[in-house]
Amino acid sequence: MHIRAAAASLLALSIANPAEGQTLTAPGYPETRRGDVVETLFGEEIADPYRWLENDVRPDREVADWVERQNAVTNAYLAHLPAREWFKRRIGELTDFERFSTPVERGGRYFYTRNTGLQNQSPLYVREGLEAAERLLIDPNAWASDGATALADWRPSPDGSKLLYSVQDGGTDWRILRVLDVATGERLTDEVRWAKFTDLAWLGEEGFLYSRFPEPQEGEDFQALNYNQAVYYHRLGTPQSEDQLVFATREHPEYNHSASVTSDGRWAIITSSIGTDARYEIHAIDLAARETEGWRARPLVTGFENAWSLIDGIGGRLWFATN
Repeated sequence: MHIRAAAASLLALSIANPAEGQTLTAPGYPETRRGDVVETLFGEEIADPYRWLENDVRPDREVADWVERQNAVTNAYLAHLPAREWFKRRIGELTDFERFSTPVERGGRYFYTRNTGLQNQSPLYVREGLEAAERLLIDPNAWASDGATALADWRPSPDGSKLLYSVQDGGTDWRILRVLDVATGERLTDEVRWAKFTDLAWLGEEGFLYSRFPEPQEGEDFQALNYNQAVYYHRLGTPQSEDQLVFATREHPEYNHSASVTSDGRWAIITSSIGTDARYEIHAIDLAARETEGWRARPLVTGFENAWSLIDGIGGRLWFATN
């Protein structure tokens, strides 16, 4: 047997076999209440005794208690697995290295994230020039004690004076959009909620385009279906209630829409999809004609037949990558 193969086999055996004297048996799971829900579907009675577990864990104390008891059993079992500490230590060693994102230049400023190694979230930094010292702009690690609140996305404005960013809390798909003054690091008053599956697209220095869903009913934040997504325009310094509807398809509530803007600021491109299928429809809004035409969206590609990705645009010409 090849020496390396033999070593790998020995390692696999040593990890797979429990430590001497240790036995791993199936844990005793807590009892789960059976409900009495029965539905008649196509003439057949279908019992669904665990329907109550579909309730949102956040407001439902019974579901939360069930999750806590299940986690206690699982964690007690995992804590005694052989080689668990070895894996934890080794994975930590492999991921403990400094890493950077690709810098983004706007107005002579350079924006990038840097992680020292084992930070839960990568802080965002800015430099006033290539040779300037870095300055911490956002540290999402300070947002929550459990490290579960993340800097999901960010975009500096065209002249680099402001930063639009989105906050993700606890792994949810919902985003809160906020804006920073880059020079001072102070937050502006702008705050946009109910954004989800959204791109961030500046329109000059005055505002930005984003995608959101209707505000769900109370208690339905994590239960409501993803219908009627629309693109809106938010002008800086105004409340979200005054945001302008840019693009929507009320006749097709299942369509999703995202917006991007060409680097010359001439065109807003609306990309529409159905679910996660990578086939799109494309509309274009001439921002130079906004005062006379409003948010008139011109269809460029219809039919959801191919993938389309905007490269950029200059003047009256747009470039896309497609299949």
